Amino acid sequence: MKRYKIMIAGAANPHIPQYLRGCAPAGSNRQLVAVSDPDPQRLAAARNIVGAGADAVAWHDDYHAMLDAHADADIVIIGSDNRDHFAMFCEAVRRKLHIFTMKVISMDEDECREMLAMQARYDRVIGTELELHFLPQFIQARDMVRAGVIGELQSVYLTNISQSPCNYYPNWGVPELSYGKRVPLRPGATVFRGGAITDHPHPYDLIRWISGREFRSVKAMSATNQRAELEVEDHAAITGELSGGVKYFVNPSYSNLEEPVSTRRLLWPKSLECNLKITGSKGYLSADFFDRHCYVLGKHCVSPDRLIVELAPRYWRSADDSRMGNFIAAIEGRLAAPECSLADSYAAVRVMNAAYESIWHDREIILDA
Repeated sequence: MKRYKIMIAGAANPHIPQYLRGCAPAGSNRQLVAVSDPDPQRLAAARNIVGAGADAVAWHDDYHAMLDAHADADIVIIGSDNRDHFAMFCEAVRRKLHIFTMKVISMDEDECREMLAMQARYDRVIGTELELHFLPQFIQARDMVRAGVIGELQSVYLTNISQSPCNYYPNWGVPELSYGKRVPLRPGATVFRGGAITDHPHPYDLIRWISGREFRSVKAMSATNQRAELEVEDHAAITGELSGGVKYFVNPSYSNLEEPVSTRRLLWPKSLECNLKITGSKGYLSADFFDRHCYVLGKHCVSPDRLIVELAPRYWRSADDSRMGNFIAAIEGRLAAPECSLADSYAAVRVMNAAYESIWHDREIILDA
């Protein structure tokens, strides 16, 4: 059985800890061989996450050096700040690696198109992280919509709201690192692109994936930040039409204010809500990323009188029913392609940038077919 050697280039993305813990589980045909990050604190934190197996992993402060030192590796997971995804992608292509990149692939649409052009002539597998494709509640919603169970699609409402991740990952609040450059939210603004709209690609991806329709118009608005210290937008409201005249509304905001707790604990502070509501001519359905909400009451609790959430149960269908399992299945030819593609990510980025343009010009933006 082929054993795949995996490298992780960058630990800036908040999802990278999941891959440090789980990209090469015991008993699998996968081995984590190297991790790089230019920030010594992030690199040390990554090493701590790997734990007992850290001595078997090579640790680098430069991704070029890591790629050079591990020419026999098979896969690279790109987990840097968004700004650096494209450069890392190009280096990985040059070295003929299978590539799995965090979202968003790039907020620069020229870079996105160049990635797609490179993929068209590339003989390795490329996947992206749009992990909500793997959740049973959204798979069920997609199956019902595509089968016409709720009739003709009329409207889609989707929230992806959270606390500010900049509270835990300050680099996400730096416009140059998240959006890729410093662009005011509107003429004369002191708040810049790169916040809630950039951080949350899931609404645009899920709506397209579930409905099978493309975004045709985008109207967005954003007012004064709730958090005066943030340089990037912490809220937005986005509406418009999909192909076929279907209406949609998206809220990708950092709506939940941070809690002053001494340490971040399991399921606390509350991280996010992802709520989907779809109306059709025959019925209505809703799905939630999370399970039941529950209140913690009393002054003796770590965070009294606050709302927390529990994750919805996950039902595994097969070994390939995971982000990395699905990616490996595509490498081995058991799947034609990974579930989440560069094209999916680019489609979301187009809507996100249209939202920014709508705020800048204070008008509706029409997307070309």
